[in-house]
Amino acid sequence: MAKPKAKAKATSKARARAKPEPSARPNAAAKVVHERFDRKAYDLPVMDLSEAVALATALLGARPSKAAPSVVEEAKRVTAARDRARAVQRGGAGSTDARAYDVAMDRAWATFVRRVQDHVELPAARRADAADVARIYGVVSDLSILKLNYLAEFAQIGARLDALKREGLLEFARTLVGDAFVDEVLLCHGEYGQALGITAAPPSNPNIVVDRGEARLALVEAIAEYAVQVMAQARAGRIESWTPASKALAPVAALRARQQRADRAPPPAPPRAPHPPVENTRRADPQA
Repeated sequence: MAKPKAKAKATSKARARAKPEPSARPNAAAKVVHERFDRKAYDLPVMDLSEAVALATALLGARPSKAAPSVVEEAKRVTAARDRARAVQRGGAGSTDARAYDVAMDRAWATFVRRVQDHVELPAARRADAADVARIYGVVSDLSILKLNYLAEFAQIGARLDALKREGLLEFARTLVGDAFVDEVLLCHGEYGQALGITAAPPSNPNIVVDRGEARLALVEAIAEYAVQVMAQARAGRIESWTPASKALAPVAALRARQQRADRAPPPAPPRAPHPPVENTRRADPQA
């Protein structure tokens, strides 16, 4: 009778050995489920009108062939906003290269700051307005803003001009550096905003369409909503759904990379000042 018991014990041990041991796979699967698509890589950068039109065109070209109805709907809105922005470009200053306005703004602002700095370097003990000079210089001294992208530079200079006005220092700056230099800064800043499609042109300027800023804003908003709908197709834990979204939004990542490279690039050197030709003052050799 002992043998059957021994057999039963052996069978019980065999079953215990046959029972699968817990593995790490369930934990790995749980980790995958919580992984999410990286949306930060596709945050829209600040864009001028031309960049927004180019980005919209690239996004429409990269749209997935089998897109969800929400993506298709938003793509139609992007197309309409892009076409309207193109019409605005053709009708006004859209063909103007914003780079020229950026260079003019850089020169005007750098010259203005340099003249303020000249006053700061004079002995403060010898002038009664030294405190106001120092306040102005504290507002405008950071020239690193000239290395920012177009829209960011425009906003930063505008913020500093507003600060001078708010503190009652802009008119004193005119006395300090001269009306011509302050007027040049204000003029360049106004034209810069018009070229970027941010501010409306005055009615007396027929070459710039008034609704450029509104057209840019509408297009940027349409692109942003389209990107949201594309990213919504990249489901958490379903890595196979991430690749189509990444391909569809690749133009956004490319634009961000281009802007970052441009921000790191040194500003262009100003052109050499023109000068009259040097006359040949060498006297003729009497022996010739």
